[in-house]
Amino acid sequence: MLAACGGDEAEKVVGQGADPLLAHALAGPLMTDPDLASRNQALAAIAGGGPEVVEMPLFETGVEAIAAAKVEAERLAGGRIAPAPSPGDGSNPVLRDAVTAAQRAAAVKGPGSNCGATASYDLAWSLRLPQSLPIYPRGHLIEAAGNDGGGCRLRVVRFVTPVAPIAVIDFYHTLAIRAHFAARHQSADGRELLEGGKGAAAYAVQVRVREDGLTEADIVANGS
Repeated sequence: MLAACGGDEAEKVVGQGADPLLAHALAGPLMTDPDLASRNQALAAIAGGGPEVVEMPLFETGVEAIAAAKVEAERLAGGRIAPAPSPGDGSNPVLRDAVTAAQRAAAVKGPGSNCGATASYDLAWSLRLPQSLPIYPRGHLIEAAGNDGGGCRLRVVRFVTPVAPIAVIDFYHTLAIRAHFAARHQSADGRELLEGGKGAAAYAVQVRVREDGLTEADIVANGS
């Protein structure tokens, strides 16, 4: 944990509480508070209801934490981040206005016509993201849903990171082109959007800055 490595007073710390077991399973340290391990609820799925309530863990958001996340992102991207092209004017209005995982799923085309409506909320779905669409290193998972039934292969994840939106978009753009996926970059209403796909697989990554200054990102992958 970076919190044990330095005493820089400029480092900001936000949040309280999390599921440390799941956080540890996600790529790299996710800045969880191990003292709150008793709050783990074994990733119980909530199908047909709503997302699990995930409290923000203690994690660093200062310059050193951001730099460490970027270094890890570069490593995952093969050693170099390829900047996304300048964005076109526009966004995905369905994804922009989506609140639930089902609404976000409806913004991305893929096999199965009702995959979002029958998706289940379970943080463990975040561990089944496509290899080309992992959670940004050291990000904090907020919500996850998915569906592998009835011909569906749907993943919907929301997380936050202190890294700037464009750096997050560049990371996913790099992974997309390495996977030979189409990657269209758009920007509107304070949101950055990367979307595309290959064959029957489609994806979208949307990022925005929250009121607390953190970057919130949605990943939707269907058929991949």
